[in-house]
Amino acid sequence: MLRLFTAIELPVLLRQRLALLQGGLDGAKWTERDNFHLTLNFIGEVSEQVAEDAHDALSSIRMSPFDLELKGTGSFAKGDDVKVLWVGVAPNEALHRLKEKIDRALQKYDVPVENRKYVPHVTLARFRFGAEEAKAAQFMAEHNLFSGDAFDVGHFTLFRTHRTKSGSQYESLAEYPLHP
Repeated sequence: MLRLFTAIELPVLLRQRLALLQGGLDGAKWTERDNFHLTLNFIGEVSEQVAEDAHDALSSIRMSPFDLELKGTGSFAKGDDVKVLWVGVAPNEALHRLKEKIDRALQKYDVPVENRKYVPHVTLARFRFGAEEAKAAQFMAEHNLFSGDAFDVGHFTLFRTHRTKSGSQYESLAEYPLHP
């Protein structure tokens, strides 16, 4: 079985800037600099045949390149426990259009897609037991004015996740260029 997702890769300088935000929170598992990405669609655990179908579906997508900018911070929580801290994305219709095209293409090939609301973000940290709410709020307030330089999105990537004792490792399986 292969654990797959589609994502936009981030430029090296932007990944370096994101890494500078990390630190100062007990219990945080900070994302490795090389693992920063913007998930478009989580496919999950699939057979090799379904992975091939996903590749065929993703190869059919046509869309023009667009600019993207990271902006602000946020979190995902379970009850009062903050589980994920992230950097968000400035409003971007093209990003949502790309996400919708990916979802529709995968559905045509009977590849599973998530049906929860899409909140574009780059994960900075995860908390196994939850972050202290006040400290997480302070972190977000201190970094909420973060704004990355806009960058060109000229392709998206199909990744495979390898789980290891030290955390997840991502392998690029295919890149899909954006062109009209």
